[in-house]
Amino acid sequence: MKWKSHVAIAKAISAEMGLPDELERALCNGSVEPDRRPDAAFREQGSRLRIVRAPHHTPPTGTIMAYMWRARQAYLIGNDYWALKNLGRGLHYIQDKSVSPGRNFRRHDAREEEVADLCPMRHAVLDGIDAAVCSPRFVRRCVTDVRPLKNPDEIMHQATLFSAAISASVLGPPEAEDELLDKYRVAVNAYRFRPAIGGAVAAGSLTAAYLGVHPAAAVAGLAAAAAVVVAPSYRRLCTEAEWFGLDAHKR
Repeated sequence: MKWKSHVAIAKAISAEMGLPDELERALCNGSVEPDRRPDAAFREQGSRLRIVRAPHHTPPTGTIMAYMWRARQAYLIGNDYWALKNLGRGLHYIQDKSVSPGRNFRRHDAREEEVADLCPMRHAVLDGIDAAVCSPRFVRRCVTDVRPLKNPDEIMHQATLFSAAISASVLGPPEAEDELLDKYRVAVNAYRFRPAIGGAVAAGSLTAAYLGVHPAAAVAGLAAAAAVVVAPSYRRLCTEAEWFGLDAHKR
């Protein structure tokens, strides 16, 4: 997208979220900064790795999420300027990702020119804000749902909708809801005993195998032990809690 489009979307979001002028400028500046100061990425070239400019139309999800986490963490400690600056940098990739460059980038410039003639739709901003959930999983889902489009109106609508939804999530309530807090506290307390439980299950499986029980039982037991210790659901819950500044390792 052209800088004009990035800035227009930032201003539309700022207007609906009631950002003061200083923070609006931070969001606008951040939204064009990846063109001024490109992010680096690694590219394999045979057996070697080269450092190249991070792609904008096919950006790595990790690059975008890194900026959203920095924005959220800055927001939680009250550093609103850097929160909006990092948010803007992440949104730049969301907006560029919405534009299909065409085969060999043949339609890229013309398509961006057509989008630059459009204004962000207010209803797209409002719909995005209304749909937002204050959660890193929601943000990641938005990032992965963005698709390269060809129609200028659809491009502007998608870029505005997802940019507004992500902004509302990142700048959402700093305090976790009671339901999440309760689940998190229970999970953290229970998780302290998981290594011991996992060790006991593994030991039981190995004992069964030693005593001549079918090997499949031992394998199943070890798999169960790994599941107990790794606990993906616990990791996901910790990620949700971290979005609100909670850290199980500091408890």
